[in-house]
Amino acid sequence: MAAEKSEAIAEDKQADKFFTQSDFILAEAWYRKAAAYGYAHAQGRLGNMLLTRSRSDDGTAADRAAWGAEAVKWLMLAANQGDKRGQVDMADVLLTGKLVKQDLIEAYKWSDLAAHGSTDEAAIASCGSIRDAAVLKMSADQITEAKKRVADFKPQAPRKEEWVAPVWDGQVKLTGLSGAPGHRLAILNGKTFAQGESGEVKANGKIIQVHCLEIRENSVVAEIEGFDKPIEIVFSGK
Repeated sequence: MAAEKSEAIAEDKQADKFFTQSDFILAEAWYRKAAAYGYAHAQGRLGNMLLTRSRSDDGTAADRAAWGAEAVKWLMLAANQGDKRGQVDMADVLLTGKLVKQDLIEAYKWSDLAAHGSTDEAAIASCGSIRDAAVLKMSADQITEAKKRVADFKPQAPRKEEWVAPVWDGQVKLTGLSGAPGHRLAILNGKTFAQGESGEVKANGKIIQVHCLEIRENSVVAEIEGFDKPIEIVFSGK
């Protein structure tokens, strides 16, 4: 473990060097190496790079959705381990509600934690803006809960139940089934899938990737971009 940590630190420093030289391709490659070892700083920087790319005009809509979903994964890991970059970006993501469901309590928590102990004046100002924007929409009970979460926070890898769902959670609907057993077809958000087929669907204004694993009598099991495990979608009858 000590050797892995030492290697991750070296890889992270190499990534920082390439980043300052504006060689973002090599910076991302080295951040990925360090992030894979669980190094929080690299995870936060990688998440930030992917988040920035998801908000640009680069690639297709599906590309940007994929970058955004991956960004949230790395930022969540970094934020929970105490990385300031990860915390401020998670606060921003949770406040805007474009990649994940809006969560004002968590947005407050992460922005407040990011400001604590930070020496980056720009980052502190950004955290204050996010926190203030969240407070304007929060009830007194929500603010109390947010402050409690700040006080209770301990750096650690996030538990499974702490992962945030993408903004299109629940927006992929099964609206039709047809065909005989062994040759079934399913309609997901207006697109027809055979078992084993992959494709893109539109959900919550985003183009996302779906892989149809299994078509059952009254449901479909599919891998949906942004989720870490397959999801069963039951026929809605609409």
